[in-house]
Amino acid sequence: MVDWDGARYAEVSGLQRMVAEESISGLTLAGNERLLDVGCGDGFITMLLAERLPEGSVVGVDASHRMIDRALARVPSDLLRVQFHVDDVLSLPFDADFDLAVSFNVLHWVHDQGEALRQIARSLVDGGRAVLQMVCATDRPSIEDIAMQVAADPRWAGSFEGFSAPYEHAEPARFGELAAAAGFSVDDLTMKDLSWQFDSVEDFRAWFAVGSPDWTSRLPESEADRFVAEVVEKYQSVVGEPALFRFGQLRASLTKPAGH
Repeated sequence: MVDWDGARYAEVSGLQRMVAEESISGLTLAGNERLLDVGCGDGFITMLLAERLPEGSVVGVDASHRMIDRALARVPSDLLRVQFHVDDVLSLPFDADFDLAVSFNVLHWVHDQGEALRQIARSLVDGGRAVLQMVCATDRPSIEDIAMQVAADPRWAGSFEGFSAPYEHAEPARFGELAAAAGFSVDDLTMKDLSWQFDSVEDFRAWFAVGSPDWTSRLPESEADRFVAEVVEKYQSVVGEPALFRFGQLRASLTKPAGH
């Protein structure tokens, strides 16, 4: 995955924050947990979690240097119990260091989700919990699917020669199998079909532009906006309304049993 723009993400991340804030509102915390936020992005949600852990600690990791730079700017110099690091979920440098791991809308950008789950499990103590939320497969084409269709159009195909889909929208049951194979007990798998109404088509384009660098980084800057506009226009035929975004959201609640 290419390096996301942390500053631009912070400007258009209302949708991601809504989903994550809803998730953490139902998260049971004692207040002293050591928490790992996998794919912490710009650190906004990580800092909300830190507020709920006055006697605990929080480490946020993300593969994007620009996201971590943005996250570090949120941390007061005297707040030592919050840290942010550049790390890839496929090679986490932890071993039984955390009581709880969370991840919000990141793992669908990882092809080897089984290895990601093994890395998260290794980072947890026995009895540790993981709450993982991501975009999952549905019967409806995703906006990423539409981006792949547009990229295959003759107008754009020359820029996408050899390009493969940078995402993996898992079936919920399949993700549960991967979690069990990684050593987790699967406590709950819940899938919701969610929607978000942007204020305008222009706002939708701005949001997708920030979340689509795997595609737009292959295009001249003068062409990237046109590609984004074409994807958003074509996606409208999927949902039937302008500026409406719909997506499947999988929430997995997992526990690492003793001995794993």
